[in-house]
Amino acid sequence: MAIIKHATRQTLGQLIGANNPPVTVPDDSQRQYSWTKKEVDTYWTDIQKFMKARQSGKSSAAEYFIGPIVTITDEKITSRSLLDGQQRLTTSTILIAALRNILWTMNTGESRSMAQNTQRDYIARKAGRREPMEYFLTLSLFDRDFFRDYIQNWDEAAGQSTSFESANRPSHKLIEEAYSYFESQISKQLSDHPDLESRLDWIDSLKECLVKGLVFVEIQTPTSSDANEVFETINSRGKDLSTVDLVRNFLMERSSNDAEKSRVNDAWRTLLDGFEKREDIEKFLRHFWVARHGDVRSHSLYTTIRTSLTDDFDKKKNYTVGSFAAELERASTRYLELISCDTGVNDLDDILKDIRDLSADALYPLMLAASPSTSDISEITPLVSACLTYYVRWTVIGRRESTLLEETVFGLAKELFGGLGKDSAIRRIAEVTPDDETFIADFEKASLPKASQSRYVLNRIETLMRTVSVQDDVVVAGSRTVHVEHIYPKNPEPAYRLNDHDSVVNLIGNLTLLHGSKNRTASNKTFPEKDISYQGSSLILTTSTGIERLWDESTDSWTSEGIRARQHDLAKTAVSAWPLSTTRPH
Repeated sequence: MAIIKHATRQTLGQLIGANNPPVTVPDDSQRQYSWTKKEVDTYWTDIQKFMKARQSGKSSAAEYFIGPIVTITDEKITSRSLLDGQQRLTTSTILIAALRNILWTMNTGESRSMAQNTQRDYIARKAGRREPMEYFLTLSLFDRDFFRDYIQNWDEAAGQSTSFESANRPSHKLIEEAYSYFESQISKQLSDHPDLESRLDWIDSLKECLVKGLVFVEIQTPTSSDANEVFETINSRGKDLSTVDLVRNFLMERSSNDAEKSRVNDAWRTLLDGFEKREDIEKFLRHFWVARHGDVRSHSLYTTIRTSLTDDFDKKKNYTVGSFAAELERASTRYLELISCDTGVNDLDDILKDIRDLSADALYPLMLAASPSTSDISEITPLVSACLTYYVRWTVIGRRESTLLEETVFGLAKELFGGLGKDSAIRRIAEVTPDDETFIADFEKASLPKASQSRYVLNRIETLMRTVSVQDDVVVAGSRTVHVEHIYPKNPEPAYRLNDHDSVVNLIGNLTLLHGSKNRTASNKTFPEKDISYQGSSLILTTSTGIERLWDESTDSWTSEGIRARQHDLAKTAVSAWPLSTTRPH
């Protein structure tokens, strides 16, 4: 059970104000800044509501409880290490910095004096000319320098932040976005105040709400293990739960020396610098674990990792925190090559692009397990091709239960990591892939309402047709000028609407590809009007697959039978577009 020394009420001004013990986010714990526009907007909206209520004078609206924070404090409370509450304190500091900068731009003696006082009282200050800067909130290793340069290091004479590097991590970009959001919102509010005095009064009122009205409960603990236990308990009940942060905290806690802690930080620096979004790091961590241990759900990932690693560290000789951190870092490098389609192997990269376009994320653990960072990645090309065929035939066209595909792929990933050969894995995938007869039957009735899937399927068929007919390639995939066209319109004029409209409009037989300008021209017109655009197309799918069958000249109307007839013919081509592996047993 965690030991709690004290729980006390603290205003924001008492937490990050001058003459109070500074708050520091320790390097061996906590997350980076992670609030997106959604959380920042909610925070701002709540502050505005509180400000209006507070101005009413009601005693019940004098304070706004914003939640608990967890700190490690020494006996005399001369310093505070922050284990939980970083997002709220960081966001509050960013908002105060936006107020400071806007005050300075008002360009009066009073406004600039208010800006300087705001900086010294709630952000950072120097005790003397030659004294180092004292920061009232210090972030951890990965955000510290950027946050100081972008928010805290403010030149009081020039009224601007010192020079800083461009944001190169997801958390840095979020800090920039939060500041820009607050600056924009404050400016909008000030536009409703016509004169300088009322603007200064409004800013002063907002600052008072922040530093005196926002109230926290500070839970003070004596040790990091106590703080971590409280932190995990709090974060297991809300959005603040982050598997990546909790895993890092656990690894730091289990590190036996500074070298191991440094190894963990090196691995996390690679993750933060390599992935564009925090969600991508979360996804990688799950796929990394699934590739080694089989399926585990996101909500139980941290508990599973902690339990398993605790057992490994206690029982396996020479398997340490550093060993795991090194594995994680090496795997992230390979994973980034896979998701960015940048392996350097052209055939493999083309398949990876298809997987990315289809959002076939379930395939990544298997690919990761099959391609350790020390191996030649080109060796997995046949396996990845078999996986793509399996995914298209099973999920995209067959619309079968995706969880069954995941069970197969995740189980194979674990076996591959344990030593199963790639050829054996290909045979196992071929065994569960729908055969040609089944695939044709599925294709003949397949409907593709998702633009990403329909575009991919049509492009693949077009590419195959051009290969068979030995015609020059036409760029389709990735081209912004080529769009999916509904031959029978999605929104036809009432007189031309089919009785079975909803069941046929997204059938593959009703879809083709057109260049953008032609697509806009064709739009919701009848077939005779569209045909001019179709005949001028350079795409085989549009000119040579019997589109004219969708129009009945004798009745001057669209025909569902024509849609299904065209789809029947396309199904025969599709078999070759996604062929079964040659290692499939007969």
